[in-house]
Amino acid sequence: MSWGFFWKTRGAEITRIRRIIEVLIRNGLGFLVENTGLGRFISPWRARRVQPSAQAAGLTIPQRVRRTLEELGPTYIKLGQILSTRPDILPPEYIVELSKLLDAAPPVPVEEIIQVVERELGGPIDQWFASFDNVPIASASIGQVHRAMLRNGEEVVVKVQRPGVEQTIQADLNLLLAQARFLEARSQMLKGYHLVDLVEEFAQALRDELDYTTEGRNADRLRRMVQDEGVLIPKVYWELTTRRVLTLSNLKGIKLAEVERLKARGYDLASIAERIVQVYLQLVFVHGVFHADPHPANILICDRQIGLVDFGVVGYLTPRIRRDLGDLLSALVQQNADAITRIVVRMGAADISADYGALQREVQRLLVRYYNVSLESLPIADFLADLMAVSFKHRVRLPSDLALLARTVIILEGVARSLNPSFVLAKYLEPFVAQLLRERFSITRSLLDSVETLRELEIVLQALPRRVDAISEQLERGKMTVGVDVRRLDGALRKLDAVGNRIAFSVIVAAIIVGSALIMLGGKEAATFYIPFTNISLPIPQVGFVMAGLLGAWLLFSILRSKGL
Repeated sequence: MSWGFFWKTRGAEITRIRRIIEVLIRNGLGFLVENTGLGRFISPWRARRVQPSAQAAGLTIPQRVRRTLEELGPTYIKLGQILSTRPDILPPEYIVELSKLLDAAPPVPVEEIIQVVERELGGPIDQWFASFDNVPIASASIGQVHRAMLRNGEEVVVKVQRPGVEQTIQADLNLLLAQARFLEARSQMLKGYHLVDLVEEFAQALRDELDYTTEGRNADRLRRMVQDEGVLIPKVYWELTTRRVLTLSNLKGIKLAEVERLKARGYDLASIAERIVQVYLQLVFVHGVFHADPHPANILICDRQIGLVDFGVVGYLTPRIRRDLGDLLSALVQQNADAITRIVVRMGAADISADYGALQREVQRLLVRYYNVSLESLPIADFLADLMAVSFKHRVRLPSDLALLARTVIILEGVARSLNPSFVLAKYLEPFVAQLLRERFSITRSLLDSVETLRELEIVLQALPRRVDAISEQLERGKMTVGVDVRRLDGALRKLDAVGNRIAFSVIVAAIIVGSALIMLGGKEAATFYIPFTNISLPIPQVGFVMAGLLGAWLLFSILRSKGL
């Protein structure tokens, strides 16, 4: 990598930081600039020129955050959308507000879109398409969608990435990661919550969304699962698909958001709501792979079939997670806090500093909300959201797909109620949850678990002789080492480092005083420094005493500020 490229990239990042700072201040979030250390990237006079808008003054903090993310563009809109799926990280009022984020953007001129298509497919557009509509049918922050027709007459839709969006998003991700490392290095609390890991998880999710081949594979996988269940998933034309171009068959139907059109066509909205919910619950609890964005614009009514589009976000529940979910729901019905705590720790990645007893007490308090709950009235989305929030608080990171599941169920219930206000999700959820519990405690599942346990035991037994032999050899050679992890040693080392710095600082101040006094004893000639080519002379001892006095006063002030006396 050349130095020119490095400085160009670095300059672009600093420019982007200044833009972010100005947007934060304008939306009444200037305190974040101070708390995150971003203020060092903008001069005070420039920061004073930016004032909070009058409109921002009348908004709540969550509303200001949403406005800021919308103004900052695609990376931050996607960040907000992903954070809206994480009730374990943000309070409910932020989740509600971020769920309103709309991923819309002005369309890119069709000439630029055609250039992207031709560059990606490697030839003029008429080589691949008989026609290509100039007006997009959808335009979002990352890409936009155009209708087209193949040379064989098939109607398709072409999703094309906006020019330059990948570079913009990568620069924003670099900034987010750098800021996360900066904050984590200076906050023990954020370090405990693995802020950098959370940002890297978000960055990977966004990079996957930038790669349209991932969305194509998601569509293919879901189509194979539901092809016999009356659900339509677009076909992917892989010969016309790349990282930045996705070509799909055109599903003809009415979007669920177009309620009046559905009524005019004579559809029974209550039946549609029931069918959609059954399709999604089948995907979640039977197949373990589900379309995680059941927005009304992504669901189509195609005659008597349900059509799904937009597979950038797909959730996965592995067999192990589904078994653990069954255990969780069973323990909830039994009000068994100890069992829930053990399952949570087993499912998640627990920090070394996690307090098992405190987590168990928090779970016990949580169960009061679900006292005497039955499968017929089980609010699974609320329970998962509450459980993830408790786990995050106690530094246990549960699989993010559980958060996706909770968000999907919540959105699904809202969509169903928009079609049928009297819709009750628990009525349709109960058979799937019951089946999940029956599978968990079936004889077949017990046998499979026993086989898995025996395999794990076999692996341990195979490795045990080698490990015993290695330990014996180390003992014979006297090379056995024991690692000791002293808790809270980092804090003690930091205090010791601060004490050493103060002692060294005090020695420097004393040395300046003693040195200045010795120079003064040498007489006027020795104590005076003449600046060459000028008539200016400096009294060295006096300058030294003033410097020592200032440094000593600063040292005393720092000691008093830290209450070190």
